Amino acid sequence: MSEEYSFSTRDKTTVELKSRGGDRLIDVVLPLPIYKALTYILSGHSICPLRGTRVLVPVGRRNMIGVAWGTPAEKPPSVNLKSVKRILDERPLLPESLISFLEWTSSYYFHPIGQVIAEALPPGLLSASNRRIAKINGGLSNSRDCRPEFLQWSTEIPLQLTEEQEIVFNAVCDALATKSYHPILVRGVTGSGKTEVYLQAAKQCVRQNRSVLILVPEIAMTTQTAGWFVSRFGDEVTVLHSGLTEAQRRNQWFRIKREKSRIVVGTRSAIFAPLYDLGLIIVDEEHDPSYKQSEKFRYQARDMALLRGRMSNATVILGSATPSVSSFNNAISGRYQLITMEKRVAKRSLPRVEIVDRRKKEKKEQQHKSEPTRPAWLSNELKEATKATLEKGEQVLLFLNRRGFATYVFCPDCGHVFRCPHCEVTLTWHRGDKRTNSEKDGVLRCHYCGMESTALPVCPECMGQSVKAFGYGTEKIAADLEEIFPNARIARLDRDTVKVRRHMEKIVLDFRKGDLDILVGTQMITKGHDFPCLTLVGILCADLSLNFPEYHAAERTFQLLAQVAGRAGRGKQPGRVIIQTWSPDHFVLDCATNHDFNAFYQKESKLRKTLGYPPFGRLINLRFSGRGKAQVCDTAGNIAKLAKKLATGIKADGGSQVEILGPAPSPRAKIRDRYRWQILLKSSSLSNLRALCSIILSRKADIVPCSVRMEVDVDPHNLL
Repeated sequence: MSEEYSFSTRDKTTVELKSRGGDRLIDVVLPLPIYKALTYILSGHSICPLRGTRVLVPVGRRNMIGVAWGTPAEKPPSVNLKSVKRILDERPLLPESLISFLEWTSSYYFHPIGQVIAEALPPGLLSASNRRIAKINGGLSNSRDCRPEFLQWSTEIPLQLTEEQEIVFNAVCDALATKSYHPILVRGVTGSGKTEVYLQAAKQCVRQNRSVLILVPEIAMTTQTAGWFVSRFGDEVTVLHSGLTEAQRRNQWFRIKREKSRIVVGTRSAIFAPLYDLGLIIVDEEHDPSYKQSEKFRYQARDMALLRGRMSNATVILGSATPSVSSFNNAISGRYQLITMEKRVAKRSLPRVEIVDRRKKEKKEQQHKSEPTRPAWLSNELKEATKATLEKGEQVLLFLNRRGFATYVFCPDCGHVFRCPHCEVTLTWHRGDKRTNSEKDGVLRCHYCGMESTALPVCPECMGQSVKAFGYGTEKIAADLEEIFPNARIARLDRDTVKVRRHMEKIVLDFRKGDLDILVGTQMITKGHDFPCLTLVGILCADLSLNFPEYHAAERTFQLLAQVAGRAGRGKQPGRVIIQTWSPDHFVLDCATNHDFNAFYQKESKLRKTLGYPPFGRLINLRFSGRGKAQVCDTAGNIAKLAKKLATGIKADGGSQVEILGPAPSPRAKIRDRYRWQILLKSSSLSNLRALCSIILSRKADIVPCSVRMEVDVDPHNLL
């Protein structure tokens, strides 16, 4: 005998129940690597949980928390079904609109829906510990406000927008008025006032009683972005990112769900915020690779923002001074509205960019040994420019996308290089506390698994004691600067110095207020920061990212150079940028020097089109990893044979077939004791790629052993 049960909520969800022999059945999705829901019996429960409600269920010999997902579409086989133990929520935890979004992302990225939900929810909500359930549920019903504090960045509101700002703002207002999906790409040079447009657009959206989502690529940027929005909207702003405590993340998440906040600022995971009536999504620095998650659920938050905007009938703004090649291609082909901002506010000029050819410098220094000793990383041009800038009371920013004191350590007696025993990478020397003088201080650290060992130890191969360190990172740069400019106030901004969010905020704010003279940092300092007194930017090694074995290495390099150069000259004084390079003739350097994005796009897109790389082709990367090297290799080989066989049977659109590249070891062939291989699927037809991938996954259980992990990376950004 069937029953019906409905419960009216904001999501207007209706659940139809089915029964088998008097027991009602329900599907539950669990945070496990399985692609289907499991069916349970609702015996002993007077009501049926609506879709999106948490339930406690037995799985094997343990209990787990899953999410009710409706009733079975088909009659389950005659097996002994287990019963739901507890219903944990009176109302659905996930809004129906968010559920639809999660289902789509699960399907597109070939990732189990239960693990997608686990990614979307704040931590702890799927923990099956009785103590934790009681603590969290008690906190949900009677939670105190433990939201993080964010200082107001500026209360100043411009009396009038610039002409270009006005054009963008009017376009956004027109799009918001339609209450339909409308993507806009804003290509605005650094310092053109994109943030003010975002603030004004958010205000317009809130006036329509709709919600706003602002995404930034890094936690380091939330300090400034949240500060701008808090200064305008106060407690209306909520912040979501992994740098908050568990309690703060849950508190912020439920503030959004209870509609106590209509404006959310966060990193990529904020795309899953439970916002109702979403009207505007802003993706700042849309080109940034940090929007692509690199492990487990490998989603691209920028692309998901466009999808969520389409599903919510929202306006989506993609903003950047250096848009991704894919986004710009979509704009010029008419898929997005393109608006360009070519001028900085207050008629300020873009910084003057100079190239220092390190090849000529090295030859000259070898011939003239009488020149005063200078660190190998520092050219005479940059040293003199730094000295002159400090004498004028202005600020200097030095960019090097490499952490640590030295990049590798080896024994000159036998040639042994110190490598991580768990990863096939060299260990980086982190010297540690600058107040100590001994070179024995600090540790050798692996930047992938975190393993540490004694710094500059005895060589394990020959027992030699003349171990030396070579190369340089941000830590050595800062140490050298302290000797060259002893009176300067110097700070570093990299992953080693910002383990605590407050420390990171202090560095950014101190530099903005002028309490620091020189800031040394990695790519954290390139993203959206506004430092009015910064007039000199030094890029120490522009070739680092240019030589990466990635199809988008040139794009990434241009973006880094243009973005970090754009930090200079945003105040009243003009800016100057010095780029040190061993490849001065590369077209990327030429385009960056002239602030010419269009020239870069024309050259890069031509190369991509010839080779069939995105956006003119699509990629799916199949990754294999395991502790047995031979087993991982054999598994990848078997999948490659299957893929090549299947590819011949898939008819290609327009004559373009799926190309199978590999199998081959990953460039970083071993990480955390797991050997890594990969197969790259490439085609101009996404549907053909997905069809092939679906068939491979359907046969995965027969080919891939339990000891080997196979992961699917759709639209990969990192092939290392």
